[in-house]
Amino acid sequence: MDQDKLKKQFIKGNKKAFDIIYRDYSQAMYTVCLRYTKNTDKAADILQEAFIKIYRKRDLFNPDYELGGWIKRIVINEAINQYRQEKRFEFVEEEAYFEAEDELELYIEDDQVDLKKILHEILTELPDGYRTVFTMYVLDNLKHQEIADYLGISINTSKTQLSKARKIIRKKLEAKQITRNTVLNG
Repeated sequence: MDQDKLKKQFIKGNKKAFDIIYRDYSQAMYTVCLRYTKNTDKAADILQEAFIKIYRKRDLFNPDYELGGWIKRIVINEAINQYRQEKRFEFVEEEAYFEAEDELELYIEDDQVDLKKILHEILTELPDGYRTVFTMYVLDNLKHQEIADYLGISINTSKTQLSKARKIIRKKLEAKQITRNTVLNG
């Protein structure tokens, strides 16, 4: 089924179209869910709830736009809503001005699966607040204002959480002797 026809059938509520969409997007969206929780069962629950919302809100989807981006936004919103309901993390307000953000620059090529695995493990070790802000900013490309709005925190708190997450990630990578040069030359 071509993409335009798939979108139109999906909007009409065609089960086969929805099954194709689920098959094509569920694994990637499960990975997104895992970024927001350390628990695989919880990630599966978030994914299931998100796809229920995707089906229920199908009439709001504009077929002129990319389906994947729309689905990802709903999945991210569902993951954030789950966190809000559970209040599983605390943010530390720091009003003090902090240094300019250090950029955590690693270039990952597709064939470096081990590095991706190491980064995933490090992310799961981060405190929930740090991991959530880092995920939203770095992996989901949200701005600090958007993160603050989603999580009900200040922009400074978002920036502080990101800065602290980067420092922890950098230290853990250095402890594993993984540096930017290792990644670029490795």
